[in-house]
Amino acid sequence: MTGGDDYSAGGDYVWRFGYGSNIGRQTLENKKNLKPRRFLVGTIPGWALHIGPGMDYVEPGFAGIHPAHDCADTDTSGCELHGSAFLIPRAEAEGLDRQEASYHVLPSRFTSYDGEVVEGVGLYVPKKFLDGDGNIITTEESKLGVASLRYLTLVRKGAEEAGLCEAWIRKLYSFEHYVTPADVRSKTKEWIEEFHCDVDRKDNVWTVEHLAKHDGSDPECPAHVAVMEYVVKLAPNGGVFPSWKGHCITRRNLLHFNGKSIDSNDIRWNEPGFRPLPVVAQCSDEEKEYLMQNLERLLHNGDGGTIVARLKECLEDQEECLCVK
Repeated sequence: MTGGDDYSAGGDYVWRFGYGSNIGRQTLENKKNLKPRRFLVGTIPGWALHIGPGMDYVEPGFAGIHPAHDCADTDTSGCELHGSAFLIPRAEAEGLDRQEASYHVLPSRFTSYDGEVVEGVGLYVPKKFLDGDGNIITTEESKLGVASLRYLTLVRKGAEEAGLCEAWIRKLYSFEHYVTPADVRSKTKEWIEEFHCDVDRKDNVWTVEHLAKHDGSDPECPAHVAVMEYVVKLAPNGGVFPSWKGHCITRRNLLHFNGKSIDSNDIRWNEPGFRPLPVVAQCSDEEKEYLMQNLERLLHNGDGGTIVARLKECLEDQEECLCVK
């Protein structure tokens, strides 16, 4: 039996458990920038997997867990949680905990598929399922969501790479991915068409330097975000990440879609390598759809955003690609 902090003297390393996007070792190393010293696959009893609510229009569902006896599954996969236990430096664990701030880290007993038992593995549990003393609350209901194709692909690939059991992988493939409702897509196209037909807006072109001033820090320059060629003025209650404001997020979205580290690879307008911007025509159909869904997040969320301009550098880089061809 292994203790949660016993692997190195002084407890410099701690265990964490991944059951969603943090299952695969490659994801931990390449996207999360973690350096696992040990990596095991197995189960934690007493918890069941579901897809909970996420960000409307683009990432409307993420993996979540709830007490197993609140689960309607009749097979054993409904009574235990499959995933990976990884031993990482304490500083890295603290950083991961901050990323997962909506969860409580619950020390749990993990059993690997090979029979190794590790005590004190940190399991990310929604805070609503624990009281102030750390006792599990079983009366809370679990709200459900639908995960994006990007997210489910990441989870499934991570599970396959890690070597989770076939029954669990089948369970992961049983979840349906989010498809943009027809009325939402129709409205998005209508707003794009209205922009191109509006004589006061259609020829309005912003530079990335001008966009960067609109990060919301100055009341005179309200927050705007660009995706693909479109610059969108956000609604005050638009609900986007602070890192999106004043930024062209096309590259960032594509990095995220393809499971690559955003922190390591996203580039700001005044940093080397920012140009050329991604060429949308060279993206896969799935990547283009994800970019559209991110645009829909900007336009539909809250009181709704408004397309106010097109992005100069994006337009230039799309045209440059066509000229080269």
